[in-house]
Amino acid sequence: MSFSHDFESAIEYIEENLTNDIDFNMVAKKAKCSSYHFQRMFSSIIGIPLSEYIRRRRITLAAIEIQNSDIKIIDIALKYGYDSHSSFTRAFQLIQGVTPSKARIDGVPLMAYPSLTFQFILKGVEAMQYRIIETQPYKVFGMDVLQTDGWETEKFSEHADRVIENGSHDATNIAAGFPGLAQEMIEKDEWDVAKIHLLQAIHFWDEAGNNYFMYGWELPEAGVNEQFTILEIPLTSWVVVTAKTDGDRLVISRCYNDLYVNWFPNSGYEQAPGRPVIEKYNAKNAELWMPIIKK
Repeated sequence: MSFSHDFESAIEYIEENLTNDIDFNMVAKKAKCSSYHFQRMFSSIIGIPLSEYIRRRRITLAAIEIQNSDIKIIDIALKYGYDSHSSFTRAFQLIQGVTPSKARIDGVPLMAYPSLTFQFILKGVEAMQYRIIETQPYKVFGMDVLQTDGWETEKFSEHADRVIENGSHDATNIAAGFPGLAQEMIEKDEWDVAKIHLLQAIHFWDEAGNNYFMYGWELPEAGVNEQFTILEIPLTSWVVVTAKTDGDRLVISRCYNDLYVNWFPNSGYEQAPGRPVIEKYNAKNAELWMPIIKK
């Protein structure tokens, strides 16, 4: 079976169980991968976490029932997995912008999030190169750690601009042994990204599964001071995807999608749980370093 068929099987399972408890392990089984890998894959391709997609779908169906029936709101809340009127109201208002009771007023507009469908769209995109590399244990460091939820490119782009403007990009470069030129170039209105040493973009997780992001580099032998965050990376196998940037910030998103849609389904590998994902840049290329394990 194809990746698209497996992905659609997972979505079908979710749709069939929106009024029941949804087992993420069963969702992943439908997609023929681990729960960890499916959730990371889903978040990267769709742009929101799997849990948020399920929440939006449940609130969409609940809103339809509220507007088109006389069923008590608490009964609708229970049907879609909320154990109290207040928890349902908070979730409903966050997505719809109004309370469930106000949604029953004629003419109140509501948001609807349809079920996902998956299809390949063929485009004349630059070919991407893949290679598998094993690295010995090493450490990376960075600062200005950002907690994230999903893989929204806009949020990462905003953070990239922020760390350059506030000086932490320069401070990290200097600690790594490179020149810190970004702020000086901004002050002199002589901005030229080709003259800046670009740091690695590092995504990592804590034991609770919370996602964090920082710009950093390999830890120098002399170490760094306490203002920096240090991560230990154990012996790791990586699949490295390389693509030409040509000044396009979105190329890294295409690397993720190409990896999840084209490489993983046929490779015999999946994403290694809990290990950092690293994006590396230079003036010409972007590299996505994805930690992998055998299925």
